[in-house]
Amino acid sequence: MAHHNQSDIPSIIIDSSYHNTLYKASLTTLGITCASCVSTIERTVKSLPSVIAESVVVNLLTGDTRFNFTDPSLTPTAVIDAINNVGYEVDSVIIQPQNLEYKSATNATRTTTQISDVGNTELPPTTTRLSIIGMSCASCVNSVQDTLRKLPGVLSVNVNLLLNEASVEHLSRVTGPRDLIDAVKNVGYDAKLMLTQSNRNLVRERVIKQQRLLQRRFLFSLAAAIPTFLIAMVIMLWLPHDNPVRMRLHAQITPGLDIATLVLFTLATPVQFYLGAPFYIKAYKSLRYTHVANMETLVAIGTSVAYFGSIANVMLAIADESDSDGMQFFETSVFLITFIWLGKWMEAMAKEKTLDSITKLMELQPDKAILVKENKINSDEEIEEEVDLALIQVGDILKVNAGAKFPCDGAIIRGLTTIDESMLTGEPIPVAKSKGDQVMSATVNLTSPTWIRVTHVGSDTTLFRIISLVHEAQASKKAPIEVLADKISQYFVPAVILISLIDFAIWIILGAANAVPKGWIPENQSYPVFALFFAISVLVIACPCAMGLASPTAIMVGTGVAARLGILIKGGGEAVQIASRISTIAFDKTGTLTYGTPKVVDYELYDAKNDELTEKDRQQREELLLRILGSVESASDHPLARAVSQYILAKLQPDFQQADAEECQSFMSFNGSTSITLDAATEVPGKGLHATVTISSPPSSTLLPYNVSSARPRFTIYIGNYDWIDSLGFDYPPNLSKQKAQSALTKWRQQGQSVVVAAIAMDTNADDKTTANNSRFIVAQFGIADVVRPDSAKTISVLKGMGIDVWMITGDHPIAAREIARQVGIDNVLAQVTPENKAEKIKWLQRRREDCTLIKNRQESEKSEKHNAYPEEKSTASVKHNRPVVAMVGDGINDAPALAQADLGISIASGTDIAIESSSIILTRSTLASLITMIQLSRAIIKRIRINFIWAFLYNILAIPIAAGVFFPVFKKGLPPELAGLAMVCSSISVVLSSLLLKRFKE
Repeated sequence: MAHHNQSDIPSIIIDSSYHNTLYKASLTTLGITCASCVSTIERTVKSLPSVIAESVVVNLLTGDTRFNFTDPSLTPTAVIDAINNVGYEVDSVIIQPQNLEYKSATNATRTTTQISDVGNTELPPTTTRLSIIGMSCASCVNSVQDTLRKLPGVLSVNVNLLLNEASVEHLSRVTGPRDLIDAVKNVGYDAKLMLTQSNRNLVRERVIKQQRLLQRRFLFSLAAAIPTFLIAMVIMLWLPHDNPVRMRLHAQITPGLDIATLVLFTLATPVQFYLGAPFYIKAYKSLRYTHVANMETLVAIGTSVAYFGSIANVMLAIADESDSDGMQFFETSVFLITFIWLGKWMEAMAKEKTLDSITKLMELQPDKAILVKENKINSDEEIEEEVDLALIQVGDILKVNAGAKFPCDGAIIRGLTTIDESMLTGEPIPVAKSKGDQVMSATVNLTSPTWIRVTHVGSDTTLFRIISLVHEAQASKKAPIEVLADKISQYFVPAVILISLIDFAIWIILGAANAVPKGWIPENQSYPVFALFFAISVLVIACPCAMGLASPTAIMVGTGVAARLGILIKGGGEAVQIASRISTIAFDKTGTLTYGTPKVVDYELYDAKNDELTEKDRQQREELLLRILGSVESASDHPLARAVSQYILAKLQPDFQQADAEECQSFMSFNGSTSITLDAATEVPGKGLHATVTISSPPSSTLLPYNVSSARPRFTIYIGNYDWIDSLGFDYPPNLSKQKAQSALTKWRQQGQSVVVAAIAMDTNADDKTTANNSRFIVAQFGIADVVRPDSAKTISVLKGMGIDVWMITGDHPIAAREIARQVGIDNVLAQVTPENKAEKIKWLQRRREDCTLIKNRQESEKSEKHNAYPEEKSTASVKHNRPVVAMVGDGINDAPALAQADLGISIASGTDIAIESSSIILTRSTLASLITMIQLSRAIIKRIRINFIWAFLYNILAIPIAAGVFFPVFKKGLPPELAGLAMVCSSISVVLSSLLLKRFKE
C-alpha cells in the first residue's frame, strides 16, 4: 500500500445532503503511464461491490477515474485501498448522487450565452474553511459554532479547537465567505479564509510533480550509467590490454571476480532495486490483484534477467575458481533502466502539451476583484477595495475597468461597454452590452468601466462549467476504436512474453545445432548470453504504451481545440467518433434554426366604433388599446405574449425596449389621467390568455373603443390563436370586411408567421347594458415571426454538400414550418410533432435503411434536375453504414427526449440545462457554422487516431522482428536491450507528437 505524509493525504468529499440509489465517484489516480495501467485500474474498480462496470472510465493522461455505483456503503477509503493495492496512489476522491448535475432543469437556466439571474437556479451547497484565531477552550468552540449556525443558509458547522479551523457548509446565494468571517469577528475572534489550491494549480502542480519525479529518477540512474559506460564500454573494450587503468580494473579480487565486475555490480544494484522498484511493485501488484501482465512486467523481467543472469555467471566463475572472470552484463540493466526513465520523462513533457486545453482555461480567471461598497458616513459615495476572488460572494457589486477581465458571472447594473467573449464562446466579434445584460467570468471588458452585480461565484460560474465539461469529455466514455485498442493491449503483453521465450528457444536450438557462425558472437559473450540478449530486447521494445496513447492524446488535444473554437464535446471519444460518421441531422426549428425570440412583424388594429374622430383622438384611442393589450400580455411568460408586449412597449416608448415584465406592466398601466388595472389573468394552455381589466378614464368616453357611460368600465380581454377566439363567438367589427381581415391572416401564415388575435368583451356586470349585445369584437391581430439565423441556410447547404441528409422536426404549424424550411433549404420536414413524439421520429430516422433513402434521393434528384437545382443542394445520405447515424440539434426542454434518443445529441448553448444534459456536444457560439467545424474537427481527430494506431502497430510489427534478431544474419548487427528500451519510449513520444499536430487545425 502507498504511504502518504500529512500533506499528501487524499481529499475526500462526500455529499450526504441528498439520498439517491445511484452514486457517482470521481477521483484522480497518480502513476498511470500506459494502457496496461488503465486496464489494471479499470479491472480493480469494476471488482468493487455494486460498481456499474459500463460506467468505469480511466483517463490515461490526466488520471481522472469516474464510475457509478449503487451501494452507499462503498466508502472512499475502500476505493483508495483497492487502487493502492495495485500500486497506484489516489487523490481528490469525490462521491455524490448522480442527479446533482443540472438538477434545476425545470428553471430553464442558461449556459454561456444566457445566464439565469439571482434566485433562478438552485446550486449545491458550498463548503468554506476558516482559520480562527483566539479560541482557547470548549466554550470558545461553542460560541463560534452557535454564531455560525444562526446565519441564514448555513447547513452545518464543524469547529476544531486543536487545528483552530472551522468547516462551514452553506448556500452561497444566501451567505458568503465574508459573512462568515464577519460573524466570527463579531463574537471576538479573528478569522481568515483558508484559501485552498485552485484547480489550475492542482493540475499544474500534479504535472510538474510527475515531471520532476521522472527527471530525478533519470538523473540518479544517469549518475550510475556514466561510470558504468566508462568502465564497461570505454575502458574494458576500447583501451589497449596493457593500459594501466584497464589492467588495474582487471585485477582479480578472488578467482573469477575482478575489480571491474565488483564496481559494476555496486553501481547496478541500487539502480536495479531502487530506481527499478516501481516496475517490480506495479508488476507484482498487477499480477496478484488483477492477474494481468503490464508494461512494468516486461521491464521487470528484462532487467531482472540481465542483472541476475550476470550474478549467476559471476557466482559460477567464483565457485569454479576460474582464472578468467565470469561473463557479466550489469551494464545492460543500468542502461535499460536509464533509457526508460529518460523516455518517460520526455513522454511526460510531451503529454503536458496535451493538457493545455484545461490549464489555459483555468488561467483565464483573474485572482483579484474590485469590490464596491457604500460609504457608511456618506451614502452618496462609494468605496472601492481590491480583494481576493475567493472572498467575493453572490450579490456583491464589482467594478471592472476597461481592459480587465470579469472575475465572476454577473449582471451589468451600470455602464455601457463592449465585451470580448471569444475565450469562452469562440465568437470572434465583440458584443455590446448595457444595463441588465449578463456577463461571464474571464471575458474581457474592452471599452469602458462597468459595474456588475455578482450572480455566480467559484465553481458555479460559466468558466468552471465549461472547464468541467471539457474535463468530462477527456474522461468520458471511450470511442469504439479506443475500446478495441484496450482489448489488444490486454493480450499484447502476454503475447510479447511468449514471443520472447520462443525467440530465446530458437536461438538456443540454432546454437546447439551449430547453425550460428562463431563470428556472429562477440568476443566477450557466451552463446547463451548472445541468445538471451535477443529475448531481453524483444521484452523491452514491445510495449502497448504507444497504442494506449494513440486515442487519449488525440482526444485530449482535439477537445481542447474544440473548446477554443466554441465547441464543448461532453461525450468524449465516443461522441467524437459518432460525429465523424453522421449521415443524418435533424434540427429543431425554434431556437436552433431560428433565434428562438419571436418578434411582431405585422399588426392591425380595428376600431369597434364607427365614429368620426380627429387624428389626435384616433391616435389616443389606438394608444389606449395598445396599452390594454400590452398590460395583459405582460402578465404572461409565453414567448408570443412577450413578443407582443415588448413590441407594444417599443412602439409606445422606445426607451423601454429592454424592460422586464414589471417595468412593462408599470408603463402600460398609467398614462396621464387614464389608468389600467389588471384585475385577473388566466392562461389557457395551447390557446391563449384571458384577463379582466378596469379602466379609469376621463369623463370623455371617446377614447374608449365602446360607447359606455361608466367612468370605470370593466372589460374581459381574450388574446390567443384565431380558432380559440372564433370558438368563443367573437367576430370582426361590422364596419370591417371580414374577408379582408382574414386574408391578412392567411398571408401571414403563408409567410411562416404565427398569428395572435385579440378580442375585447364588455363585462356582463357592467352598468351600461345598452351595448351588451354589440360588445364582443376582435380589435387586433398580430403576425409574429421567429427570425432565422443568418447562417442557417449556408450551414444546411454545406451539410448537404458533405453528403448528410437534413431534416426538420418541429411542433409548429406545417405552413410555418415549411416556410422556415424553404428559407434555410431543408426539404424534409416533420411538423406538429409533440415533444414526446420527437424521440419516436428520431427512432424512425434511425430505422430507415439506406436503400430506401437512396431510392428517395434518386427520385428527388430527378425532380431537382427538372427544376435546374444545383448538384450540391441534392440530399444524399451516407452509404457506409447499414443504418443512418442520426444527430439531433436542439435547445429546449421539449428537445431533451430526442437529444437523448439520437446517436449524437447536439445542444445550442443558449438552451436549457436539461437539453444540455441530454446532449453529447454543446455549441457555445451564436452561429450554426460551428456545426460544420465540429464535424470537420471530429473527422480530423478520428483520422489522427487512426494514423496513431497504424504507426504504433507498424512500429511494433517492425521493431519486434528487429529486436528478435530476424535481420541479424543480413546486417550482422542486433539491437542491444538498452537501445531497445529507448526505441520503445520513442514510439510513445512519436504518438504524442503526432496528436499535437491537431493544434494546427483551422476552421
